[in-house]
Amino acid sequence: MMDMEHRACAGITAVLHLRLESFRYSEAHSETLREIEMEFSPGSLTVIAGDSGSGKSTLGGVLAGMLPRPGADQCEGTVTLAGQRIDYSPEHSPRIDIAGWASHVGLLPQDASLYLSRIRQTVAEELVFARENEGMPREQMTELITQLSTRLSLEHLLERDPAKLSGGQEHLVALAALSAAKPSIIVLDEPLAGLDSKATKAVTSMITKLRAEGTAIVVLSRTTESWEAEADALWNLADGTLRPASEGAGSTALPSKPRRPSIAAAKPLLDFAGVQLGYKGASAPVISNLDLEVRAGECVGLAGANGTGKTTLLKAAAGLIKPTAGKVRVAGDAGMLLQNPSDQLFERTVAREVSFGLPKKSIQRDRVPLVLAQLGLESFAQTHPYELPASARRLVALATVLVREPQLLLLDEPTEALDSAGLHCLHGAIDSVLERGGAVLFSSHDERFMSSTAHRVHQLS
Repeated sequence: MMDMEHRACAGITAVLHLRLESFRYSEAHSETLREIEMEFSPGSLTVIAGDSGSGKSTLGGVLAGMLPRPGADQCEGTVTLAGQRIDYSPEHSPRIDIAGWASHVGLLPQDASLYLSRIRQTVAEELVFARENEGMPREQMTELITQLSTRLSLEHLLERDPAKLSGGQEHLVALAALSAAKPSIIVLDEPLAGLDSKATKAVTSMITKLRAEGTAIVVLSRTTESWEAEADALWNLADGTLRPASEGAGSTALPSKPRRPSIAAAKPLLDFAGVQLGYKGASAPVISNLDLEVRAGECVGLAGANGTGKTTLLKAAAGLIKPTAGKVRVAGDAGMLLQNPSDQLFERTVAREVSFGLPKKSIQRDRVPLVLAQLGLESFAQTHPYELPASARRLVALATVLVREPQLLLLDEPTEALDSAGLHCLHGAIDSVLERGGAVLFSSHDERFMSSTAHRVHQLS
């Protein structure tokens, strides 16, 4: 085990220096990363942009000491961290003390829920779970909870059940818990995905404060757009290697908005009338007195801060929860893409996943190859969904919905993790539903996608 208990030696400017000649996953036919050299100084902000599958998460795993896996992946290069040099070669991958490495480099994955323990009953307990395991005195943990909640404006969440947070709230709690360890470097994989404007400001403010305290921040992102003004270094990752990002690199041109239908005489496919929605044991309903109608040929966006009930509304439209008051009417079949595609994927191959539950020799089963082609997934038909990059994995989850040709398509934060190709596939899928007389209702914090896609927006507060 490599001993990572000591801090960087005095006089060393870079917190971490990486020289990576090549990285290849076990049994892969080609290198995922090659010819990369980077260093990270205290308080710096480095942004690495790239499409899904470009290797961003792999690079994050190398920085966090989670890759290469000893005896499996092939890696050649060196990492110098905390004054200690670690050499990797095709013949030798040293075993890393992951806990020791994590005291220097913290990684928050794209799915922030993976960082949370899921065994604590309140956010306050979740924030200090790792510190409790380290033996921190209770008085210090109480002080730390206060400090963290103030930094990220989490006071209103401290007594909430972590399992019942919205996606954006979950991300904030995970970031706060990670920062409690005070690592020298924090690697953030898509840290702004799924966050409303208030939460985005809270996260970026937290990043600014961490940098002021000397923490180096590494952001892995689909684009550089949100970071160009503050970043010390902007990189694009493509073809396995890094290149300096030009101004505006990584931006995505979205298709023009679909023609607004004449909906006056169109059939209502979804109607909420005086609806109240809530959960058992909650002190107050999530949504009250909701009136919303979606007609055939119409694409409606749901906007609102994290926790205002967008996901709850979509689940009610899908019939997954029942209103406590009022009526929900759905004319035709509804299909829903969940915010976390992992909740919808469980089969061994993409083809089996998309065809799961479809009757043999049915029209729907015959549509499987067509839907895979529509979403650019035909080459992945025999691939395990969890071997795919995040963008393709979300498209697989979407395919499981589209293959059934729902009249009402429900999408919860559908652009999260999608690269430019994935976004165009999503737009095409939405257009195809509208063209055959269906309707689309989606939630999103992606303002560019909202403005280019929704015929109108329903604001929740």
